[in-house]
Amino acid sequence: MAERQKKRTGPLTAIVILLLLTIVGVELLRMQSKIESAQAEQTGLEDQLAAQRQENASLEAALDKANDPEYLQDLARDQLGYVTPGEKDFYDISN
Repeated sequence: MAERQKKRTGPLTAIVILLLLTIVGVELLRMQSKIESAQAEQTGLEDQLAAQRQENASLEAALDKANDPEYLQDLARDQLGYVTPGEKDFYDISN
């Protein structure tokens, strides 16, 4: 019976395989870096989204109160310094 001879790979084949494995390894590392960067960006955007939703809720609450005369009067007093007729406004000048 004839024995089958094993074909041995030459050094060129080993170099090509090593080169391909190196390229694949480098690409995997590059992809991992991109994934980590995208995850960090996603976390930042989720934080911004939560802050924006909170601000929207606050603005909606203010809009709901926009027709309330008491709220408008308090707002005018606190932010604009308005007083009703007959009231006296005192300022602290000791600072």
